Amino acid sequence: MTTDANNPLELEDKLYTIEEFALAVRTKFGTNDSLPDFALVNIFINKYPMYACKIKNNQANQTSCSCC
Repeated sequence: MTTDANNPLELEDKLYTIEEFALAVRTKFGTNDSLPDFALVNIFINKYPMYACKIKNNQANQTSCSCC
């Protein structure tokens, strides 16, 4: 199985709200944690900065992603 270097988690190519992105991450990993959506997204973007441009009004992390 091959994965796209710009989308290793194979998330849908669209803009997400923070809530939608957090749900997508939780669904992908099958987790039900107690982290607030904002915290989960911030942690995720720090680890995978290429997803920063997929979040509408991205204030979770101000670093630039690898695609823009």
